[in-house]
Amino acid sequence: MQRKAVIVAGAAGPEAMVGGVLQRAGFSPALEVPTVAQALERLRDERVDLLVIPLQGPAAADLATLEREIARASSTFVLGTATAAEPDLILRAMRAGIHEFLVAPPSADDLTRAVDRMLRRARPEPSSRLAFAVYSAKGGLGTTSVALNLAFAFAQSVGTGRVALADYVVSGGDVGVMLNLRPAYDIGDLALKLAQLDASLLESFITRTPQGVAVLAASERPEALESVDGLAAGRILDELRTHFAITVVDCEHHPTDRTLTAMDAVDRILVVTQLNVAAVRSAQRTLQLFARLGYPDEKVAVVANRAQPSDLISPADAAKVLDRELFFRLPNDYRASEAALTRGLPVVAHDSNTALAKAYVALAAKLAGAEGAGDAPAARDAQSSSRFGRLLGIGRK
Repeated sequence: MQRKAVIVAGAAGPEAMVGGVLQRAGFSPALEVPTVAQALERLRDERVDLLVIPLQGPAAADLATLEREIARASSTFVLGTATAAEPDLILRAMRAGIHEFLVAPPSADDLTRAVDRMLRRARPEPSSRLAFAVYSAKGGLGTTSVALNLAFAFAQSVGTGRVALADYVVSGGDVGVMLNLRPAYDIGDLALKLAQLDASLLESFITRTPQGVAVLAASERPEALESVDGLAAGRILDELRTHFAITVVDCEHHPTDRTLTAMDAVDRILVVTQLNVAAVRSAQRTLQLFARLGYPDEKVAVVANRAQPSDLISPADAAKVLDRELFFRLPNDYRASEAALTRGLPVVAHDSNTALAKAYVALAAKLAGAEGAGDAPAARDAQSSSRFGRLLGIGRK
């Protein structure tokens, strides 16, 4: 069912721009009415997902009346606009129940972000279906390897056809390359069909691996960066979550709108690091960013990739710098990784007897809540606090 919007004339900007933004978000053509009174009448008589009203001028809403109507229509997202961002007006509007304020006329970007926030608010509470984002602000740490091996490890436990792997490194992501796939369609193509997005359309844009993992590949076209914005990223992830038991998202190395939208929507964010100074510092900055974004500690899990006894920083020192324990350590196994990569397979599918493959299976079990799942044996060796901890400010009096 398409979403429904009611807009008071002049409150949302040029009709073509507004129509384009709403269509991409899954709305039917908006109903424009001349007055707030008529908009509220519609609100009483039918289900309205989005109401856009002016807060200034002759058609301005009466906030007392509006407050009563918003209370009755609790599922409606109300967007108020005014030509100036007057603090007193905004405060009174928010007290009346308006969810979002924009300066009129809003730009396409501002309106898109507001609608995106509306869609996030409307998302149901997480069910037994799970989604994970794999992220690192620093390249070269094996983020994509972690994402695809994790997806294949989940597939072993939940069954064929029930796990999706989405490459949100939209232009030039490596998931398809590492799996030796030649997808007919990619995420950029899907974003262009956003208004028609449903289960059957999604399925036609997915590439299935022989092991049954559903891959939504990145695009080779730079222009896909424009079509896959935060709104598209959110809608695509919502659809994936609806149809797959587990979804794993390989994220870009910087917090774009689409990356933040994905991380907002998932159940857990895996921050990939390695036990060296630069990587741990990068993870520290990432955790600070996540704190500012309001992500609870339990939403974020730090995973140390390519861990080995000779690492310059011990797990204990890393935990002090990051102010949290490492969630998991994946052992270093260059030979197994290279052998799998040359065959277009993740380690999990290429040789399940390696310590690294077993570690990924254990990581998947731990993320899914299995009791007793912990670090791989090869990564558990006790390490004393290293001298390199001093480079990170550890042990200062």
